[in-house]
Formats: sequence, C-alpha cells, structure tokens
Amino acid sequence: MTRIGLIGAGGISELHLPAYEDHPEQATLAGVCDVDAGKAEAVADDFGVDSWTDHETFLSEADIDAVDIALPHHVHYPVAKAALEAGKHVLIEKPLVPSLSDCVELVELADERDLTLMVGQMQRYHPPYRALKERVDAGELGEIRHARCDALVNQADLFPEGHWLYDGEKAGGGGVIGYSVHKLDLLRYYLGDVKRAAAWTRTVDDAFDGAEDYATGMLEFESGAIADFSVALSAPAMPYTESFWLLGDDGTVHTLPDGQQQEGYVGSPTPRINTRDDPDSRKDFDEVEGGGTGLPTSDAFVNEILHFVDCVEPGAEPLTSGRDNLGTMAAIRAIYRSAARDGERVATDEVLADAREAAR
Repeated sequence: MTRIGLIGAGGISELHLPAYEDHPEQATLAGVCDVDAGKAEAVADDFGVDSWTDHETFLSEADIDAVDIALPHHVHYPVAKAALEAGKHVLIEKPLVPSLSDCVELVELADERDLTLMVGQMQRYHPPYRALKERVDAGELGEIRHARCDALVNQADLFPEGHWLYDGEKAGGGGVIGYSVHKLDLLRYYLGDVKRAAAWTRTVDDAFDGAEDYATGMLEFESGAIADFSVALSAPAMPYTESFWLLGDDGTVHTLPDGQQQEGYVGSPTPRINTRDDPDSRKDFDEVEGGGTGLPTSDAFVNEILHFVDCVEPGAEPLTSGRDNLGTMAAIRAIYRSAARDGERVATDEVLADAREAAR
C-alpha cells in the first residue's frame, strides 16, 4: 500500500480519483491539498481524510509516501521540487515542467534522493495504444517511414477566456505544450527519440496571450522516420481529436476522426490498422483491440496511477519516468526554439545540452 497525497483538487484531478476509489488497497488517498479550501475539503470529505491549503505544510504534516500533482503548468516545478526535497515520490501531470533545465534538475534531484519521478503521459497506458505498441514492436507495419499527429481542439469550448491555458507564461506556451505533448510523446513511444525539429507558430485569437493557437512543423526521428504535426485551437468548428498516423512499409495505422463536429474532446481515439499481407483489408482498417496487454483496467488514468505505485515500492523505473520524459520535453523545446528562429531546424541535443548547462 502506498499512501498518496493529492495536490490539486480541480480539473484533471477528477480523472485521477477513480484509481483511489476503486483500488484503495494499492493506492490509498491519504490527504488532499489545494489553495481553494472548498475544493480540497470536498475531495477530502469524500475519502474521509484531512485537507490542507499550503503544499509546504501539507508535505510536512501529512502521513504520505508520495504525491500526485495535478496543478497548472507553472507551479509544477516548485511543488515537485518541494515534494522531492521532503522525501516523497512524485507523479506529476504532463507536461513535466515547461522549462527544460527545471526538468533536468528534478530528474537529478529524484536520482540523488532515490525517489520515483513519473510523468502523467497517460496515453501510453491506454489499452489500445499499448496493444498497438506491441504490434509495432513485432514488426507488423514493417519499417515506419512517416508519422503525423494533429491536435484539433477548440479551446473556447473547453475553457473560458482568462483560464491559465491561454497564458503562455503560465502554460509554457500554447497548443504544442498543452495538447500536442500527448501525441508527440506517443510518437516517441512508437518511433524512438526525436533528432531535430522545424516549426512555425502563430497567435491569432486575442484570447491567447503569448501562447500559440496555431502551429505546424516537421520532426526527424533518430530512427530515420519523419513526421509532421499541426495544432489548431481557435478554428470555429472541426472534428475534435488528437489524431495520429503511422505509415510503414507493410501497413498503416490511423486514428482519423469520423468527420463530424463533436461536442467535447476526444483525446484517445481508437487506432485502426491495415497490413500489406492481408489484401482483403487493404482499403479497410480493423480496430486495434486493447485486450491482452496486461494492463489492469480499461481506464488509462487508473492504469497510470497503479503503475506508479508498482514502481514506488520496488524502486523500479516507470515507463513514463522523468528521465524518459526529457526526450519529450526536449522535442517540445526544440519546436519552440525553431519557431522563434522562423523555422530553422533545431536539434534536441542542442536544447538538452543548454538545459543541462543551465541546471548546473
């Protein structure tokens, strides 16, 4: 049993709570902290635990082994650092930290303290995506030559103007770090690390302050695969999705939306696959089923938290460890640096080297 303290009782935390409700013998919610006392108390009362409004006091007083941080991007770093310094294992919602040098510092601090640092890249724990990973690794697509990912979301339908996601200083950027981070991480899961990026961003809607609502670019992977990506957060209507494609010598995968405008946000559409050695399905695509992957539930958030607990007790490296996630955040920062240089190609090694130097 791992006793976990939840820091951040609004927004995304609601999707974390089923893990503590349904699996208390593995992941015990032992305290709640939020600057909004009402939110903290509401969640704490549901679980019969105490609540706090200050994370420093919470870390010193609560009887916890680990923390689950579900906060706005700009406070990820100070809260995660305080938790690691207090000797707590840390699960932190994506993105790890907007600043890559701060990411490096947290990874090094977790190593020094022999603590688990895991990032909530929950889509790697979605059963169909895990099943697809197994099929990619088994070579069913052959050599993957090209990939694509899109984040097509009308943010105004999800969050009102003035929300911190419109503020580039608080969010660390706009659509790339807020939405594309999911599928960029997933492409790394399937294809390996990004070698370099070329990108362009635009801020069109006045609601966005220092944050891009449009972006597009190209990625080159260490494997030799190439990819393109696009982001649109303020177009008036679209088939909402975070879609991706994988194009290999022997097969293709896509998660393209159905084409109609949808109410809500579809972050994990089901992948569909065809293969060259099945002529009857050449123009058809079969859904990738999520069974047989060994994941404990059909809920990616629950699977993620249970994996965190499984890693804390033996000291194992999580699938989405802070160390692994440096590759995702390096890709994000390379995209932004390229955009600042009007599309000049930027290597992830360059941004990582700069971050490690800055973290010294």
